Amino acid sequence: MLVFEVLWQYILLFVMAATPWLEILIVIPIGIALGLPPIPVAIVSFIGNFLPIVLIVYLFNWVQQTNWYVRRKKKKEIKKQEQSDDANNDKKATKKERASAIFHKYGLPGLAILGPIVTGIHLAAIIALSLKANKSKTTIWMGLSLILWTIVITVGSFYSIDWLTGLF
Repeated sequence: MLVFEVLWQYILLFVMAATPWLEILIVIPIGIALGLPPIPVAIVSFIGNFLPIVLIVYLFNWVQQTNWYVRRKKKKEIKKQEQSDDANNDKKATKKERASAIFHKYGLPGLAILGPIVTGIHLAAIIALSLKANKSKTTIWMGLSLILWTIVITVGSFYSIDWLTGLF
């Protein structure tokens, strides 16, 4: 029964890490707080967070070619043209323009490293790809960023939880 419980906890960590907006920033501390060993928690969380990135990167072009996406894009263009007549809209930057400015200022490495804390790594990958970043470079930079964040969060979580339990 104990083996099943531990396996179930790792499966839940994997699914939570793969879920956008939960990310490793939340999942690793939860796993360590549950008393699971930090290295397996880090590995499972990394894999759970990285696999959706690979799917996003390599399915992005296919999604852009679907009828649903083409219709959605046309509707947005029509709406944008209708709103361009409004004087207030000229002053406001769209989300894509702001993301584009960040991408052009810091590049793919900056977006990848800041992604987990600013937008979430999944959304950072989508932003990079929509701004015409190279697929393999996007995958590599997002992976390197996740490795870095996984190490930092695992070490920080392990020692902070150890320190907190030492207080009580």
